[in-house]
Order: sequence, then structure tokens, then C-alpha cells
Amino acid sequence: MRLYTVQHRPNDTEEMDPDVVLIKEGFCWPALFMPIIWLLYRKQFWGLLAYLLLMIGFSVLIYVVGLGESAILLLSLVLALLVAAQANDWRRWRLSRRGYELVTVVAAGSLRQAEETFFHRHWQGPKAENQPSPQPTAPLPASALTPFATPFDPV
Repeated sequence: MRLYTVQHRPNDTEEMDPDVVLIKEGFCWPALFMPIIWLLYRKQFWGLLAYLLLMIGFSVLIYVVGLGESAILLLSLVLALLVAAQANDWRRWRLSRRGYELVTVVAAGSLRQAEETFFHRHWQGPKAENQPSPQPTAPLPASALTPFATPFDPV
């Protein structure tokens, strides 16, 4: 089972469709293999700028020190691992800056199952008066690797 965070941006009118985004918790494989393309696709321009500046700076440093091309390859692998490990947290952070709020966390085997679970049970489920409201889930611990605040940071 994977965990998916559900973020929603409230609309001013009820007539519009809900603006809901589900993001998988954990490692982002596309960001590992194509970090620059992933950062561009997800509009993470500050992350892209930081990634490129780090790559250029470390490449110049490695060239000045006189290490070989294998050191540059190793460095790019380490930076890609860092981006992939934090990619989904950065995406959540960016959405929260755009007004999205954390609604819930859904456990499911795939994104499709998570969407079905959320929209069927949580979003459109019947609200019976005699049923107790679901208990809010406790926030997960914040990652120590990211410099950005995440929705899971303790308040």
C-alpha cells in the first residue's frame, strides 16, 4: 500500500468542479531518471535553478581540483537521488503556496484506487446524521532532508 496526500483548493462557487490533486508519498522515479525534465514539467523553476547552479558549481570545482569525469557522473547521480527523494514534498509545498489545503491521506495500491477511495468515500459519500465523523489522521513526521515546510510539519 502506498500513501497519497489529497490536496484541495477551495473554489468560491460551488458550480465549479473541485480542484483536487493526489500526490504519492515517497520516492519519485521520473525525477530520478530525468530530473531537469521533471522539474520543468512540474513547474519547479526555483528547484531547477538550484539544481543547475549546483551542477555547474560542482562541475567547475571538480574540474579545478582535477578529478575525472567519473566524479561528475557520481555527483549528478547524487543530485538526481536528492531531487527524486524530495520531489513530491516540493510539489506539495508548491501547491500549498498556491492555496491548496491538505484534506486527508489515502492508503491505496495505485493512484486510480486512491482516487476512487477518496471521491467515493470522502468527497461524495453520504453524510448521515447518526454516523460519527471520521477521526482526523495524525500528521506524519516532517522530512529532515528538505529545507521547505511540508504539510506534515508539526504546527
